[in-house]
Amino acid sequence: MISTALIAPPPPVAGAPAGEVLAYFASHHIGLEIESLNLCVGMVLLMVFAATLHDWVGGTAALTAFGAITVLAACTLVEVAVFQSLVYRPNPDPARVTLLNDVQDFAFQVTTFPALLFLASSSYAILTTRVLPRTAGHAAAVAAALQVVAWVAFFTPSGRFAAGGIPSEISFAALVAWVLGCSLTMFVLGRRATAT
Repeated sequence: MISTALIAPPPPVAGAPAGEVLAYFASHHIGLEIESLNLCVGMVLLMVFAATLHDWVGGTAALTAFGAITVLAACTLVEVAVFQSLVYRPNPDPARVTLLNDVQDFAFQVTTFPALLFLASSSYAILTTRVLPRTAGHAAAVAAALQVVAWVAFFTPSGRFAAGGIPSEISFAALVAWVLGCSLTMFVLGRRATAT
């Protein structure tokens, strides 16, 4: 999931003019196809992470986190399908392109709701079971709070704070950073447990 930001720049925000959207998808065609594949693989790995987290900490909160990741993965895969429909056609209709770009941006925006539930449930599960360090639980709570920051985009019709803009990027970065940090923590703790 981290590589998505490195392959191609973020797409134009919701409400962007047709010319900007057309130019973006034309100039980043190959990178966007690779990014779409990466996101699909990333969602599968994210579900494996959530299942592993549930295995480690157990309980209803961890099961809720797994359910939230399932919803997030479904939303993301819909977003990828819209993305691919934009990339697939060589000379798309400008009106259709802007509409699909807006759908893709808002689909990305909507993922903040299951991401919030995932992070908040993970935080609760970690803090109450103490199977993982408390810092992982606190970091999940902070990342959950940052999902709420992205909701400003629902009230911003265009510009850098619209859907797909800065708030969306912050919420996505918080989710990815927490998953990466927690994965590394679980890896290190798992290695220590097998070494003893």
